[in-house]
Amino acid sequence: MMRRIAVTGAGGFIGGALALRIDREAGFGAVRIVRDDFSRGLLPEKLAGCEAVVHLAGESRSTEPEALFRTNLALTEQVAAAVRKTPGIRRVLFGSTTHEAKESPYHASKREGRARFDALAAELGIESVGVLMPNAFGPGGRPFYNSVVSTFCKLRAEGRPLEVHPGAGSVKLIAVDTLAEALFRLAVEPAPENPAVIPHEYEMEVAGIARLLESFDPEIRPEGKFEFDLWKCFRSYIR
Repeated sequence: MMRRIAVTGAGGFIGGALALRIDREAGFGAVRIVRDDFSRGLLPEKLAGCEAVVHLAGESRSTEPEALFRTNLALTEQVAAAVRKTPGIRRVLFGSTTHEAKESPYHASKREGRARFDALAAELGIESVGVLMPNAFGPGGRPFYNSVVSTFCKLRAEGRPLEVHPGAGSVKLIAVDTLAEALFRLAVEPAPENPAVIPHEYEMEVAGIARLLESFDPEIRPEGKFEFDLWKCFRSYIR
């Protein structure tokens, strides 16, 4: 019998990678929940038959930060309401960030959303896992949004200069495929910790990332895991 895992935000970068990872596992199938499913009230129908829900949908940037907070909490409440109507769900995962403690409406929405999933799990007698994730990069990432890696890869693919701001320092990163694997394991393996902190895979100087990208030939695979992961991201923007 197929084991079904629902992924909200499946049209996005991390959610899409997770859905593909689930589908690659024999005996498992991803149920993709996208923005239109929220607006059309289809969540109870989509969750039917699922054993776990990974909630990744949300906004991370807005010109109206307080509206962003309200939007993210409204999405969380829609998922919670649908879970209450759906027998058989044994675990809910809430996607947050390792930067969750920062003071901004976005980070506040992550703290509050995770608390609401914990309360939901206690109410229903199921498992809750708040997942604190580092910054992800890889093919399909959105440049000029919240990833310097995706932005640099896009600029390099277009032959445009890479500008490193003074004092840019280092960034902690994880390849999106590595992150998707960790999320899949948290969804299906027994007794995960709550919260679960997914460790970063790399810590790289921003200037060093720029130098690597400027050295890449799109036709020559580089040595080294980080170099290869960065090269794949770079190549994904070449048209």
